[in-house]
Amino acid sequence: MTVEPAPHAGDDLACPPGMHGSVRDLTKAWLLSYNSPNTRDAYRREIERWFCFCAEIGLDPLQARKSHGDVYQQWLELQAGRPIPPQTMNLRISAVSSWYDYLFGEDVIDANRFKGTRRPKVNRRRSETAGLTRAEARDVLYAADHDHGRERLRTAALIRLLMETGVRVTEGLAAQLPDLGHERGHRTLRIVGKGDKPQTRKIPPAAAHAIDAYVTHRAERAGITVEELTGPLFVSASGRRLDRKDVYDLVERIGRQAGITGLHPHQLRRTFATLAEEAGVDPEARRDLAVRLDSPTVGGVMLLPAVPASGAGSSRQHQESGA
Repeated sequence: MTVEPAPHAGDDLACPPGMHGSVRDLTKAWLLSYNSPNTRDAYRREIERWFCFCAEIGLDPLQARKSHGDVYQQWLELQAGRPIPPQTMNLRISAVSSWYDYLFGEDVIDANRFKGTRRPKVNRRRSETAGLTRAEARDVLYAADHDHGRERLRTAALIRLLMETGVRVTEGLAAQLPDLGHERGHRTLRIVGKGDKPQTRKIPPAAAHAIDAYVTHRAERAGITVEELTGPLFVSASGRRLDRKDVYDLVERIGRQAGITGLHPHQLRRTFATLAEEAGVDPEARRDLAVRLDSPTVGGVMLLPAVPASGAGSSRQHQESGA
């Protein structure tokens, strides 16, 4: 049974019971030393995961050695129930080792003995995340378009945005309603990309239709016009901005409905690139594909048409019927 560390009152960092306050404070300072919010979030999750391991085996994190890091990798895979990709494992080990480096620099420990933990080799030329096939992508979109419940329109809008534009989850969740726009006859979305670079993404027609239907429904439910609607683009039923866990849970659920086990958001982003690659778009053009407003490839190759809501049967059946 996994022992969860107790959250320290007043912040969102979960630390092991008994951790000295000065170490908690240095851990927060370590996270703040990273400029990127995405890096801070990722490293916070990884250090909390390490704290869970330490709590479960009764280890004081400040006494950890290389051997504990080696055991930790086995523990991570037991927790996951499957092998962890080398790149993911390296991230997890690197995050913990970075924490120890920071504590060493602040004279809390006399050495980073965790640093010697053996790490798996990574093939830098190969992506570990496989995109969906065109048939699988259609099945996922069919499942999203035919979702049930109060937030079914949000499901279709979010899944289509991720798959048909290739935006990162964090970019989509950070978007505000005013970031939606029109340019040269296309629906667009302003995002802040990697490296805090602002970009304007073209939204293919089916995804644009899904987003507009979702936003219109939100406004109607609130009893106001679309122009009066404010706040994040994607929110919960209570109006809270969706977070990464919400999206991961949603994508996994839609994947199950489409017959795909363990689907996660990055696969949707990877699918965008995979389908473009299959269409013969060269790597340099693929990097620019979603940004260019005048690219015919976005609409001609990447667009996966919406399935009518009244349709019956699976999307593969829909394709085989010639629709």
